[in-house]
Amino acid sequence: MNPKGKVFTSNPVGLKKINFDADILLITRAGYEIAGAEIVRDLSPSSDLFHTYLNQWKDRPGDEWWSEYESRFLIELKSNAKLNALRDVYKRLLRGKNVVLVCFCKDHRYCHRKLVGEFFEQYGVEVQELNPITVEQITLF
Repeated sequence: MNPKGKVFTSNPVGLKKINFDADILLITRAGYEIAGAEIVRDLSPSSDLFHTYLNQWKDRPGDEWWSEYESRFLIELKSNAKLNALRDVYKRLLRGKNVVLVCFCKDHRYCHRKLVGEFFEQYGVEVQELNPITVEQITLF
């Protein structure tokens, strides 16, 4: 049984590129609401991981902390609450619905929305970032 729906990941800026029917799921712990988006807190990082990011990693280059964040979040994805939320998304995809996973991170390469999207690839789901980083920032110092 192959899902007919696609998964898209995005921050709010990328939502302007949606010209197709999709369920928009806001997968954040905090932040402002987005009109028309369903809030799915169970696909956000735990409070502990979120606060570690805010307090220790937020202003540091992603390559310094991403591997630890990724490891911790992938463990969190195995929790019952997150698995139930992932199953709900998968059911939508099986019904042919497209799903957009939204959070507020600017760089999708260092963001949990990427990890949630990648979870579905193992089930034959196509995943696409709507607002990809295409130009690398150069550090001068």
